[in-house]
Amino acid sequence: MKIGINLVGVSYNDGTAGRYRNYEDAVDGFMKNVVNPLKEEGHDIKYYIYSYDNVKRSDILNTYQPTIKHEFINPNHNTIGGGDRVSNGYKAISSTYIGSLKQLKNEDLDLIISTRFDINFLKNPFKEYPFDFTKFNFLWREPELVDLPIVNDTFIVFPHSMTQNLIDTIIEMELNPPRGINVAMHNIYLPMVNQVGEEKVQWVCDEFVNTINNTLYKLMRHE
Repeated sequence: MKIGINLVGVSYNDGTAGRYRNYEDAVDGFMKNVVNPLKEEGHDIKYYIYSYDNVKRSDILNTYQPTIKHEFINPNHNTIGGGDRVSNGYKAISSTYIGSLKQLKNEDLDLIISTRFDINFLKNPFKEYPFDFTKFNFLWREPELVDLPIVNDTFIVFPHSMTQNLIDTIIEMELNPPRGINVAMHNIYLPMVNQVGEEKVQWVCDEFVNTINNTLYKLMRHE
């Protein structure tokens, strides 16, 4: 398959303003446990980067090869929280995610793996869980607002044909969030079901698991 890896959000922040994050703290685990196993299975991997401008921009582009498209936007977004509102009225995380997805829309790809720069994978998620590459895959449920449901939004896998559906899902979440809950991008399960149907959306692990404390990966960030 032709797989596009969509890397979104903060790639480097020295912690002077905002949380410290450095893609270098996570890239080895990502390559070892996600990218290289896919390459060994014969998949064609390409990178798409949508981040905030920073001093490590050139190093980042050299690290993720081949990078087909990239955009480094307003560096001031490095200093705000993902839930803060930006000029279009959306949360920063949502606006950034939509921008990243627009880069993918007209690409010749079969599958999208959309994730963050600061996740150090400790295991291969595709060996741990039964992903279905014909469906929209969430990792697991977040252990909050358990009746909603709330999703883990750090690692999302879906057919390229659903790219516009995800854009429309995020917009729906921003404008009309289910039950009025508008927290990060965690409330996109029901909007995605509205887009493609419940039979096309799955949890690869239908359990409540914490984004910050789990055995699959470690978030490499700190205050």
